[in-house]
Amino acid sequence: MMCLVATESLANMQYLNINHSNIAASIYEAMSSSYVPNWIAHFNDIDRELLIFPWGIFETNQISSLFFDNFGDGLTEIMVHFGLFLFMAGITCTMQIGKLGESLAGRLYATVFSFFAANFFGKLQSLLLFSIMQILRMGLFLDAYSRMSLVFGYFTASFATGLLVFCFFKLQVIFKNKNKPHSKTEAGVSEGNIVMTRSTQAPDEKASSTIQRIQWMEKKYEFLFEDYKDSQKIHFFFAYYLTAFNAIYILLIFSLQTVPVMQCFSITILALIFIIFPATIKPFQKKVPAFLHFFNFSCILLAAILNLVLAIAQNLNPDFSGAEQQGKTVISIIATNTIINSIISLSVMSFEIYQKCRSYCKDNKQELKVLKIEISASPNKRNNLADLPKTSLKARPRNSRSQYRNGQANSSEASFSLGRSFIGQRGADHSEVEDYTA
Repeated sequence: MMCLVATESLANMQYLNINHSNIAASIYEAMSSSYVPNWIAHFNDIDRELLIFPWGIFETNQISSLFFDNFGDGLTEIMVHFGLFLFMAGITCTMQIGKLGESLAGRLYATVFSFFAANFFGKLQSLLLFSIMQILRMGLFLDAYSRMSLVFGYFTASFATGLLVFCFFKLQVIFKNKNKPHSKTEAGVSEGNIVMTRSTQAPDEKASSTIQRIQWMEKKYEFLFEDYKDSQKIHFFFAYYLTAFNAIYILLIFSLQTVPVMQCFSITILALIFIIFPATIKPFQKKVPAFLHFFNFSCILLAAILNLVLAIAQNLNPDFSGAEQQGKTVISIIATNTIINSIISLSVMSFEIYQKCRSYCKDNKQELKVLKIEISASPNKRNNLADLPKTSLKARPRNSRSQYRNGQANSSEASFSLGRSFIGQRGADHSEVEDYTA
């Protein structure tokens, strides 16, 4: 979104009420055009002179007042993103919130929504400017094309405002959840001197569903706060400060058409404020977003200073001949800004794709290792389980046999000793009888 803000700010300098050089004017126009051609404007059959907006540079450059003529290409991009968003919303509407963050469909839905909203917020300057121009020409009810242009201009601006307010309340919920105190724990000591902890807030189904809902909300709206710190509101809501910059920037350009020097001076001061302000509060969580912010606003500031110098020179000398040299310098700033933003964006995207692929491969390797360990451990467990009954079954007969044999030996010894004693007793009695007869 930061790159879109910089591109919009540099491109909308074409509406500064000064005599731009030919090369600068052509580059400004190229930057403001979209990848999608403005096919809607081909349906306009109204005389162009009737549609010129009578104010400042818009009248000089013969710019149309109709929203479709000026923002038809941007509106097409927004409608395409909105259609994809509705398509993914229809696919994921029946899924549970807990599964949205893990499923591929849920991730695609969050990605499509972030593209749609970021594109909306990034083009806020042009959207606001052309909507105001259309609304101020309420008398252009010439045919169906002009009526539809007015309706879409009013509706698109209202929808953008509603989306900003809606996302703001969602961010408030996320911020409160991130900064709420965690559940307290109670500690106790058992008989074995083991410390046990117990949460005072027992989890239930309602709490788990609330947590899943908050996690999905964070996933969906992370494009608005992922680059900023979440400890303070002034950091967490910094994206809305950029939105305020977009609105103030384009309103200054539009309203100060009659005083070009003050017009250029005001946007120069505004760009300087948005360099000093984040440098003071330090809202950025990572180095890359911080570099992009200061780099982009430095480019805006330098271009604004050059246009301010041109405005002052043309105000003092209407025949000033250095506009082409000034235009070449502005073009060099725009080219540097575009190249650096493209390189950093592609590098960050490539690095994120590499990290995701690497983490995916690591997860697969870890799963394979666990699976191999389980497979190698399962036969050992089966062998152990199979060996235990066999050893016990073999041991029991041996013990019973030994006990049986010991019992037989003891009984035989006892019977043998009883036999001996019985024989000895009979022998003694027989001897006594013989003595008695004698």
